Amino acid sequence: MKFKICSIGLFSLASLLTLIPALTSGVNACAIVDATTQVDIYGTQPGVQENNVNTGYDDNCLGNAAVGTTTQVGIGQNGTNQTNQGNYYVGGGEYNNTGLTSPYIEVTPETQIQLHSPAHDPGFIGNSY
Repeated sequence: MKFKICSIGLFSLASLLTLIPALTSGVNACAIVDATTQVDIYGTQPGVQENNVNTGYDDNCLGNAAVGTTTQVGIGQNGTNQTNQGNYYVGGGEYNNTGLTSPYIEVTPETQIQLHSPAHDPGFIGNSY
């Protein structure tokens, strides 16, 4: 009989432990994500690719997110100048009066590709523009 009571107690403890991650502030993280892709397919001379991302957050942030995606594609004889400027801010400010805060996560991957294309190069052998 004592074994059954002990096993029920352990079962209750095990089920409670599975709920603990859901109660932590990591679930409500404040996040900024900016994914930028720039592609320049050029014939003679490549263009200039720039990606400038500024991020910020306040200490009262709880579960907010800002997400941006940018795709720029340029094709031509001369390269295309491509510029992305992203400004992101997440916070809680006066709206978060719970006293709870969450961690801040920032992810800003960028992909920049410059590809020479003989089809767009008038100096390439056999090109007759």
